[in-house]
Amino acid sequence: MNFQIDYFIKSNPAIIENKQLREPQVLSYLDAYNHFNEENSARDAVIILPTGAGKTGVIGLVPYGISNGRVLVITPQLVIKDHVFESLDPSEPDNFWLKREVLSSYTELPIVNEYDNDINQEELENSNIIVLNIHKLSTRFRNSLLQRVGPDFFDMIIIDEAHHSPAETWQNALNYFKNAKVVKVTGTPFRADRKPIEGKVITEYRLGRAMQQGIVKSLENFRLLPEQVYLTIDNDPTVKYTLEEIRAQGIKDENFISRSVALSKECNDQIIDESIKALTSKREGSSIPHKIIAVACSIEHGEDLEGMYQQRGLRAILIHSDLDKKVRKQLLTDIENNRCDVVIHVAMLGEGYDHKYLSIAAIFRPFKSLAPYSQFIGRILRKIDESETNRPSDNIGVVIAHRDLGLDPLWREYQKELKISEVIQKVKEQEKQEKRLQRELDRTYNKDVAGVELDGLLDVESEYYIATELTQENEAFEQEMARKIQAFKQLLPSSSEEELRKFILSQEKPETENPLLKSPKKYRMLIRTEFNNNVHENIPAQLISEFGVEKENRDFASAIPSRYNFIKNKESLDNAGIVTVYLNTKLKEQFGDRDDWVLDDFFRAEEYLEDLVKNLIEMIESTIRRD
Repeated sequence: MNFQIDYFIKSNPAIIENKQLREPQVLSYLDAYNHFNEENSARDAVIILPTGAGKTGVIGLVPYGISNGRVLVITPQLVIKDHVFESLDPSEPDNFWLKREVLSSYTELPIVNEYDNDINQEELENSNIIVLNIHKLSTRFRNSLLQRVGPDFFDMIIIDEAHHSPAETWQNALNYFKNAKVVKVTGTPFRADRKPIEGKVITEYRLGRAMQQGIVKSLENFRLLPEQVYLTIDNDPTVKYTLEEIRAQGIKDENFISRSVALSKECNDQIIDESIKALTSKREGSSIPHKIIAVACSIEHGEDLEGMYQQRGLRAILIHSDLDKKVRKQLLTDIENNRCDVVIHVAMLGEGYDHKYLSIAAIFRPFKSLAPYSQFIGRILRKIDESETNRPSDNIGVVIAHRDLGLDPLWREYQKELKISEVIQKVKEQEKQEKRLQRELDRTYNKDVAGVELDGLLDVESEYYIATELTQENEAFEQEMARKIQAFKQLLPSSSEEELRKFILSQEKPETENPLLKSPKKYRMLIRTEFNNNVHENIPAQLISEFGVEKENRDFASAIPSRYNFIKNKESLDNAGIVTVYLNTKLKEQFGDRDDWVLDDFFRAEEYLEDLVKNLIEMIESTIRRD
């Protein structure tokens, strides 16, 4: 690929009638085009999209036909930055533009680089898009981007998760690049300081619309309703109070009640059991690796929940900000590669984290404001591709919470999809309560809480966020399932409904058994050997032969992206070594250490490797000619 400063003006992407793009992506692009070209507006453009509607794709689209030069993409945190860069990275075979058929070949792609300590000035100047974390713009950062480029270096700035934009670092950057067009993309219409996001809202795509269009999962909310809840206070187990008595007598406030419920083992047990029941139901007769995502009050609370899930036989992992960076990265890799059943997080995956198999949101902490509550639920909204799904419920996310966590008002607000001004006003009212609650949760784990006792039966009620075609299909599916169960009940009267349901689902999706799976270790080692031979021998030999180069030379080095300079510049690597090391590096980034792979990882890696090699061939073709 050759650098062109006017690349975004000269390119001819397929956007308007592209059936691979989602409705909000096309609408956002059209609104941005009209805003900057037809209206000639100098105001910042604000695009509000719900989680799962394709925000990263919008970032990849809006420069075309609008930006006259380089584009800077700013993200607020590393998790989001990594996701955006990986989605736009031309060296990834499933990068957004090729995956959605916006562009048809590698040579048409823009040059995209991540701003880090290793990028040199030539690579910086020869980039169409630079992606960075906001901290790399800080003047306190020794290698700050602001110290390396002039104020007119970028023609467009795109701010991801723009509700973070009032911070001093953001404002300094926008002031420095004051002539650049600014596009702010967010799922939240208010800033971190609870003021409206500066600029003109050009697109506001509602969550209800996204559900109706089947762009995101539909939602079903489950409330756990124990028949009776008693609290014992001041370490006196002899006196029990009902919640009604606590409230009527003004003994404790609502924060105390919700905190006590959140931290009680009894209530945690009920939420865990219901979330496992939901997970089991989704996984029955399905190969989809549905997962639970849980939110805890504190790290100590998260550790307790992790142990409780593990005691029930589930693979649970806990992610929080105190973890070492390498440990955290490995855990995220384990999630992506389906090596867990439950993800418990503490103020870590609230926004920007994207994994479509998160299908059940288990809430173990009270919330007092809409923003963090909606961000957490947003983690289960990402739609699973229809080619993978077996039944409607695969794309219905489940929210599970205890009634006495006091979350009903937030669910109602979430359902209303209030107008921006109303949301802002509501958030202002809630913000002080939320901050106070979080301080209490961090400080008072298992302190200043009541003992909780439950009595009677547990009832569970549920409701859909909004009726959609998918929820109607699911109702019809469940009605047909009930009819089949009753029919089989007459033939097998001693079988339970649960056993009959499992039997029916298994018949609808029969599995063929591979005889080698009776010796899984032997089979895995066989697959591993074949896979390694492919990466180390067959593929390098294929490319060397196909391009007519000598194995001992280094022709392929020029095709390797600059972010892999440790491969590109290593003189001891010949053509075969360059291919092998590059493929192994990409595979490790995607799936982690091969020593930790299970059988399913090898199957998925085989599919990824096929696309990776096709992309590598295009990269090589763009730099050298075949004989």
